[in-house]
Amino acid sequence: MTFDVAAFDVPMPDPTALVCEAWERAWTLPERIDVSDWADDNRVIAKGAGAEPGDWKTDRHPPLREIMNCLSEHSPVRLVDFMKSAQIGATEIGINWAGYVIDLGLDSMIVAQPVKDLARSWATSKFDPAIVEMPELLAKMATDNTLEKRYPGGTLWVIWANSSKQLRQRTARYIFMDEVDEYPRDLGGQGPADQQLAARGMSYGDRARLYRACTPTVAGRSAIDAGFKEGDQRYYHVDCPHCGGEQVLEIERLQPNGTFACVHGCVIEEHHKTAMFREVGHGGTARWVPHNPDAPEWHRSYHLWAAYAPLGLGLSWKDIADQRAEAERNTALLPGFQNLVMGIAFEGARNEQDHEAVQALAEAGMQVGTVPRGGLILTAGVDIAHDRFFVKVMATGRGQRRFVVDYQIIDGDPTLPSGYDALDEFLKGTWKNTFGFEMAIAAVAVDGGNWTEMVAQYVKRLVNQSGGTRLINTGRGFQQQTVYLVRGRSEHTSQRAVYRPLQKDVNEREKTIARSVGVWGVGGSVLKTMIHGWIAAAIAEKERAVQAQDAEDIEGRMIRFPGGHGGEVDITNPDPGRLPESYYRGLTAEYYDIDAGAWVRPKGAYNEPLDTGVYAVWASLAPAVKADMIRDSQWAALEAQFEPAVIGLFDQAPAANDSRETRQETAPMEASNDSRETHAARKARVGLARDGWSL
Repeated sequence: MTFDVAAFDVPMPDPTALVCEAWERAWTLPERIDVSDWADDNRVIAKGAGAEPGDWKTDRHPPLREIMNCLSEHSPVRLVDFMKSAQIGATEIGINWAGYVIDLGLDSMIVAQPVKDLARSWATSKFDPAIVEMPELLAKMATDNTLEKRYPGGTLWVIWANSSKQLRQRTARYIFMDEVDEYPRDLGGQGPADQQLAARGMSYGDRARLYRACTPTVAGRSAIDAGFKEGDQRYYHVDCPHCGGEQVLEIERLQPNGTFACVHGCVIEEHHKTAMFREVGHGGTARWVPHNPDAPEWHRSYHLWAAYAPLGLGLSWKDIADQRAEAERNTALLPGFQNLVMGIAFEGARNEQDHEAVQALAEAGMQVGTVPRGGLILTAGVDIAHDRFFVKVMATGRGQRRFVVDYQIIDGDPTLPSGYDALDEFLKGTWKNTFGFEMAIAAVAVDGGNWTEMVAQYVKRLVNQSGGTRLINTGRGFQQQTVYLVRGRSEHTSQRAVYRPLQKDVNEREKTIARSVGVWGVGGSVLKTMIHGWIAAAIAEKERAVQAQDAEDIEGRMIRFPGGHGGEVDITNPDPGRLPESYYRGLTAEYYDIDAGAWVRPKGAYNEPLDTGVYAVWASLAPAVKADMIRDSQWAALEAQFEPAVIGLFDQAPAANDSRETRQETAPMEASNDSRETHAARKARVGLARDGWSL
């Protein structure tokens, strides 16, 4: 028996051809694909997740094509800001982009929502249903975690922007920030949340991609409005179907009957939408046109409003015209119309102050660090940043008139117990008045801000309970000082200045905070209105006196500022007795939007001089002082104590360390039936008691 080798021979491939083919594949660049093309080929809108379920078609909404393509892997664009009306397709762009990144296995991605509930809702009601409709994409998911999805090439994290913990130890090349206007403007004392999110992609350099989309809110504090203005400001230009005139659809040319007036006088009806909106290169003439040539090439910004919604989706042009008419009749509807329909930030009438006019109110002869005549009770407000404390000391006198006594910025780390040492030394200090008497701070309001728990521990060490007291040595006796842990109340719900602590206080993430210490509420809107009103009245009186060539009633001012030695400001040799210009800029940084009914802090504005003033005034109205309830007899007692009425020409004002006078002469009288302390201790204490007056 013979074995036929040829019958079992296996043909081998040509090794030269095999190697050449492998080299060819290795050196062939993958075909470029845009996000919009990927969406057209793969995206399916799940039933219940959109108004038109089924295969995605970019031609149905042409203005979205360029925005999506800017997010493509090969695009030179690094930042896209999309300022838009409600329900115009911005979130769908984010879903398409996420699917594109996962399918191509490009890198890790972060999708950020304002709060946890919205993050979970986006994942469960938007993204997950879309993935289920695309089995090939679903098969690439290594995990089914709602908020963390792994795939070949990276991880998709769905996070909420109001938690600093969500931003830690995460690095991603692609970042989608949805509803960015709702993000905290200062998260953890380290700046705006959107800025911190952008830093998550910093290590990728110019390969990182950021997409921010939002319906704008109030002008001046809208992040997406600011981003749009910083970008190249693209508007969607269309041609008139009758004369071919190029134009942008603007609300001013929308007619009451739901038609648009062409720039050349033609009447454009809504059924022309589909043909008008097709872009160049896709069977039409429409295109995005930049209006800000000074913007960097890598930053594109787009604006799209409800008039550009596809035919049959969203509001019709007649609906928009009707809503505009209703908003004009009822101005309370105007902010919502401009935000949700027009896609622009609302900017209504405003009350604001000019910092130079306020600075001109500073009085020569009043010195920083010295309590002026008429200032009888000292209170302080403390605001906290991540590496420093801002402190303002104010004096209150008869008629609730206020005097700015001191403003200091103290270095310190609010995350460490020892970081409060320098602040505490300042608060335990005394300020000499014009009569030579040392005065201590009677009440302090400390805003916990993003460090409420740490500030609560600091307050607990001092006084055990927010609103508790401690004794301050003035050199001539002891004065009680009440320390409050405070937190601002909502602008739209605050109806008074002082709110007693809640039994259970929670932060913006619904987490219980400082339960054992007690957090008092500050009606910030009420107090800012009060302070701005005092300033406005002082400016108006000053202007009246100048015009009438009359003497101004400076003593009648409700708020007064130290001007040092007076004269012109010398930048090279600043007067330590006057407040710097930066103080007045910060004091007037915010303005009140009358139509929006809210105080607005422009993005990046330094407003600590105003906030600390709010807290200092709050402290004067809190239960420890109740300046608004002080009787004439009590003011008279304070004047007798700190501003003796009879001082002869050759009499010497009492010095703080003058040991020739007895405690009984310098200390106010106290009730003899107070059994909580010894008689000697009572005679040595001066000032205010926790539950009232001890004069």
